[in-house]
Amino acid sequence: MTMISDMMNGRCEAIVEDLCARFGAILAARIVESEEADFLWETRVKERYLGQHFDVGFDDGEFAEELSRVAVLSPLSGSWHVAACLIDGEGRAADLLWKQQFGSRAEAEIGFLRAR
Repeated sequence: MTMISDMMNGRCEAIVEDLCARFGAILAARIVESEEADFLWETRVKERYLGQHFDVGFDDGEFAEELSRVAVLSPLSGSWHVAACLIDGEGRAADLLWKQQFGSRAEAEIGFLRAR
């Protein structure tokens, strides 16, 4: 998919603008929200390992996947975000655990340092 390869090239803001132009702001916001883990992971300027994620679900054996919890500091859509993502063994975002939005990078840096 073009979106994934463009994100890998650091073009997330251009993708968001393109989505707004094609689908309107409301639908573009929903698309970004549904893929938020990928957008935050690909736009990160800092990352910090928080530990292994242990799935407490019922999957075991061959379907169990090793995931790492990683805090990220990311600019996206005109604001700064701190989030905790689950990252798979291939270095791709698998899920978003939580996210906080900040008005400035300085505030986000403090939030990043406090991330657990």
